[in-house]
Amino acid sequence: MNRYLISLIFSILFGALSTASLISWYQKLDHTLLIVIVFTFIVLSTLGYLMFISIRNNPELILQKIKRLPLLVFGIIFSFVLLWSLKDPSATPIQGSLLTGSAVLVLSYLTLFFIVCWLMISLSNISISGKYTEASKWKIIIYALLPIFFWSIYLVAYYPGTMTPDSLLHWEQIHTYDFSNWHPVVYTWYIMLLTSIWKTPAIVAFSQIVILALFGGYGAYRLEKTGLSTTWVWIGVLLFSAYPLNGIFPIAIWKDIFFSGFIFLFTILIYNIVSTNGRWLHSPWHLLILAINALAISLMRSNGLPIFAVMAVLLLIVYRAYLLRLFVTVLFVVTCYFLITGPLFNYMEVRGTDPNEALSIPTQQFAHIVSEDGDLTQEQRAYLDDIFPLELWEENYDPYITNPIKFSGKYDKDVIFDDFGYYLKTWASVVSNNFGLAVEAYLDQTSIIWQINQPEDGYTSTYARNVYLYNDYDLKTDPLHSGVYKVVNSYLEKIKTYLLEPLLRPAFYTAIILLAGTVLTIRNGAKALLIILPVLLNTGTMLLATPAQDFRYQFANVLVAFIMVGVMFIDFDSNKKKVQHE
Repeated sequence: MNRYLISLIFSILFGALSTASLISWYQKLDHTLLIVIVFTFIVLSTLGYLMFISIRNNPELILQKIKRLPLLVFGIIFSFVLLWSLKDPSATPIQGSLLTGSAVLVLSYLTLFFIVCWLMISLSNISISGKYTEASKWKIIIYALLPIFFWSIYLVAYYPGTMTPDSLLHWEQIHTYDFSNWHPVVYTWYIMLLTSIWKTPAIVAFSQIVILALFGGYGAYRLEKTGLSTTWVWIGVLLFSAYPLNGIFPIAIWKDIFFSGFIFLFTILIYNIVSTNGRWLHSPWHLLILAINALAISLMRSNGLPIFAVMAVLLLIVYRAYLLRLFVTVLFVVTCYFLITGPLFNYMEVRGTDPNEALSIPTQQFAHIVSEDGDLTQEQRAYLDDIFPLELWEENYDPYITNPIKFSGKYDKDVIFDDFGYYLKTWASVVSNNFGLAVEAYLDQTSIIWQINQPEDGYTSTYARNVYLYNDYDLKTDPLHSGVYKVVNSYLEKIKTYLLEPLLRPAFYTAIILLAGTVLTIRNGAKALLIILPVLLNTGTMLLATPAQDFRYQFANVLVAFIMVGVMFIDFDSNKKKVQHE
C-alpha cells in the first residue's frame, strides 16, 4: 500500500478517535457545535499526520529523545495535569458505562501525551536562529511603535481608561493623601505624579501602554540581537500588538498591569543573563536595570518580594563567577526596599497591608468544611464561631471568592491575629481531619490558576470595559470615537462569550510557557529553566493565596508566553563567544 495512503489513513483514525475522546472529556459531545467538532478533527488529524511522518522518517531520533528520563517524566506529568485542567468540571472522571468512560479517559490521556512528546521533540529540532548580530538600540522604539498604535485604539474606545473599585481606591488616595499599602502605595504615588501633569486616568493608561510596549520592543530587540531573523521578529511583534488581551489590559488602572510588565521585563533580563552565560552582567548599567526591575517587582505586589528572593538566591548560586556583582545588586535592592517600606512609609504615614488577605485558602477551607458538616470538635466549632458565626460560614461561602466572608461586617479577624499560632494549629488540625474537603476547597479557590476548563458553577473575572459608575469623582467612560467603541466592544464581547476557554483562562498560557521552557531546556540545558522561573513563581505564589478568579493576577503569563515562543528556538551556543554590552 502506498505509504502516503497509510499516513492518511492513520491520521484520519487518530483524528477521529482523539476528537471524540477529548471533546467528550472536555464537555458533552452532543452539546458541542458541529463546526467545533469538524475544526478539532482537522487539527488533530493534521497533527496525527505530522507525527506519523516524523516517526516514520526519524524513528531512531524519536526513540533516542523519548528515552531521556527527564523528558519522559515531564511528558507523563504535564499530560496528566493538562488532562485534568481540560476535564469537564461538572462530570465524574469516568462517565457513562465503565468501558466507555475508561476508553475516553485513556484515549484522551494518550492523545495529549503523544502530542506533548512530539511537540517537545520536533520543536527542539527546529532552529530559526542564526548567530549573534548587531542591532541598533533604536530598534527598541521602532518595535514599540506598533503595539503603541494598536493598544491606543482601546484607549480611544474606552477613554479615559478602565477602572474598577480597586482602581478607585488609588484614585481616592491621590485626593485624600490618606495612603494605604493594601493596594501598593508606590502605584498610587505613580498615579499622583502623572496626574499632577494632567488630572485624568488617561495619562496613566497611556503611560502603561507606552511602558509595556517598550518592554515588548526591548524583548524583540534582544531576540533579533541573539539571532532570530528580523522577519520572524516582526511577525512576533505584529501578533503581540494585535492580540486583544494585550490591548485591553494596559488601559486598566490596576497595579497588576505594571506588576505583570515588570515580570515580563524580568524574564527578558534573565534571558539576557542565561543566553550569554552571565556575560551580560559585566555592564554596571545592566546591573542597575536589573536592580530597578527587581525593586519594582518587590514593591508592586505583595507576592513580588518572595519572587525576587528566590530568584536572587538562585542567581547567586548559578552564576558564582559574578558573585560580587550580584551580591551588591541584591544588597542594593534589599536596602532600597526597606528604606522605602520603612522610613519613607512612616514619613508618608502609609497604613500597612491587611495580613488577612494572605489567608484566602484557609478561609475557604474552613467555610467548605463547615458547609459540608465536616468533622469538627466542639473547641474548633467555638473558635470558628468566634471568627464568624457558624451559620454564616455556610450562608456566605462561595467556592471561588472569599469576599462574601472577609468583607462581611461580622467577620472578626482580630480573633485570628490575637493568637495567630492558635489559628494555624486549628487550621492544620481541621484540614488533617477533613483532608478530602480541604482539597476540594483548595482546588475550587485556585481554579483560575490551574484549570483551563472553567467550572460550571464558577466564573472568570476578565477585563474591565468601563469606569465603575459609583464613584465620587465624576469619572465615566467617554469614548473618543463611537464607531471605534462599537467595533472594539463587540469584538471583546465575542471573545468573552465564545473564547473565554481557553483565551481568558491563565492556565492556557502557563501550559504554553511550560512547554516552551521545556523545549528551551532540551536545546540549552537546565539553566534555561531560570528564564521561565519568575512567571512560574508568580503563578506558584498565587496558588498559595489567590483571593478570587481574576485573570489580571496572571496577565504576566500572556506577555511571557509571547516572548517564550520566540526564545525557545534560540540556540545559546551560537552566541557564547560574544560579550554583549547592550
